[in-house]
Amino acid sequence: MLQTLTRVSTVASALLLGSILVDAVPNTVFIITNAETPSLDRSGLTPVGLQRADQCIPGIFQNFNIGMIISCTTDKDGEEGLNCPAAQRTAQPLASLLGLNITTCGTGEESNDECASNKMKSFAKNSTQNILIVWDSTGMDDLLENIDVDFPDNEDDDDDDDDDLGTHPDVILTATKSTIRSQTSMNCTGLDGPADGSF
Repeated sequence: MLQTLTRVSTVASALLLGSILVDAVPNTVFIITNAETPSLDRSGLTPVGLQRADQCIPGIFQNFNIGMIISCTTDKDGEEGLNCPAAQRTAQPLASLLGLNITTCGTGEESNDECASNKMKSFAKNSTQNILIVWDSTGMDDLLENIDVDFPDNEDDDDDDDDDLGTHPDVILTATKSTIRSQTSMNCTGLDGPADGSF
């Protein structure tokens, strides 16, 4: 009886895993946050952020076969997604270069949590091109949960990974089939890397 229950449990787990993998978009998904913003919740991007958005990001991603760009909008109460305008501004130069519209999804409690996931799945039905998500740096945890993307199982306990998600505008997360495969720096010339005199 115990062996039968174990087999049933194993089969159920395999079926569940299979359905998750089938449900995941096969396209490679690149995830970045908004570029650098001013202090004190002031709008827009800093000069460094503008350089990243206008020069560095288009230079990097123009050859990445991007077919869809997703960003976010501030919730209607103005309480969440406050960096979404900055995220859209970050994405716009690349979108213009590639001739793409920016697909947007809301933030906040009243938004559709499955919006980004549904948009990606719809796109993946007709295209194998890669997807770029440019999101509010303070909402990265919610985004990854909503699109069902996570670090590999052996990295789940590394809290530092989660803590760093929304803190570095240069970080690119690369995900395939719901798993983050790599974290890399944009290495923008003059913007990223250790400052002069640091160790």
